[in-house]
Amino acid sequence: MAGVRAAAELVGVMEILKRSLSPPSVPTEPFQMLLWENIGYLIDDRRRRELFTAFEAAVGLDAAAIATAEDTVLLPIARRGGMRPEARLARWRTIARIVLEDCGGDLDGALRAVSPAKARALLKKFPVIGDPGADKVLLFSGMAALPSLDSNGLRALARLGFFEERPSYAACYRAAVAVLLAAGPPNRDWLVDAYRLLRELGRTTCRRGQPICSACPMDTVCAHAQVATL
Repeated sequence: MAGVRAAAELVGVMEILKRSLSPPSVPTEPFQMLLWENIGYLIDDRRRRELFTAFEAAVGLDAAAIATAEDTVLLPIARRGGMRPEARLARWRTIARIVLEDCGGDLDGALRAVSPAKARALLKKFPVIGDPGADKVLLFSGMAALPSLDSNGLRALARLGFFEERPSYAACYRAAVAVLLAAGPPNRDWLVDAYRLLRELGRTTCRRGQPICSACPMDTVCAHAQVATL
């Protein structure tokens, strides 16, 4: 990469992406967000929404309901979500158990009763939730304006030239968070927009293996596209 783009330029990038992309809606309640992340394996947004809706209809979005649901109810839904359905079912029960045992059945209340740092640590007890996932839950639920990106958004931000890629995912994530903190208004709405729009960019055109640069709204100013055409 010839040079790192100034973080302040990300504000203008977000304005372009707002006019060009329409990210799908996702849950913003903490328990629902955990279930959403664990509802399937390597499935697209449309399929994830279908499974989430089917789960809600058959079981309900409640820890106690999941804990008492029969395997005969849960397993058919788990099988629709990709490989290793039994492991997925076990994750659903783990989510329910932690909420019931560690949060008194009220995850939202437990998170709001502690500092953001302790809330983050609590969220990381749940299946597949690391630092990025915990930050996302706190951000989208309005509990803390913590910058967050998924792997799609991280890749898009790096290719746009806002930070140099590091050897480890954790190091890349820290670098991306620093860009978001330096770039725009430190408020929830802007950070949620950044998460959703950069994710959508990475998911639709700035793909890992074969980016579709000609269809990308950032094609003319993207550092990755400029290098690729040299």
